[in-house]
Amino acid sequence: MNRIINITNHTMTAEQFKDAQLNLDVMEELALPENLRSLWGAVPPDVDSVRDYVSPLLHWLSSVYEPSDIVWVQGEWGVTLSVVDWCRERKIRCVYATTERVAQEIHSPNGVQMSHVFRHVRFRNYFD
Repeated sequence: MNRIINITNHTMTAEQFKDAQLNLDVMEELALPENLRSLWGAVPPDVDSVRDYVSPLLHWLSSVYEPSDIVWVQGEWGVTLSVVDWCRERKIRCVYATTERVAQEIHSPNGVQMSHVFRHVRFRNYFD
């Protein structure tokens, strides 16, 4: 059974899961455990390197990864690059989600309010 391992700050939407099923042959999502999701979403800006910071996540990933899995990784650039490099070294398929941004202006006597909606378009491979 193909899984997508979700290493992002977001819960997979129904639209993303449907795309993963149709185009990546995915049958299941494996999300980060809560402690690692918190780690992923709170990368400290004052450290020189994130190599040690991301090691608990890479340890978890190596323990759960199966050869048919696809890793979906997006987030703070340094930790994202660390995971992508780790996957590349192991020849693990690694993807990111692309979106379309739809902006709407709402005019009122108090000014203009902007609203942005991001719609999933597709998953794209990091390396091909």
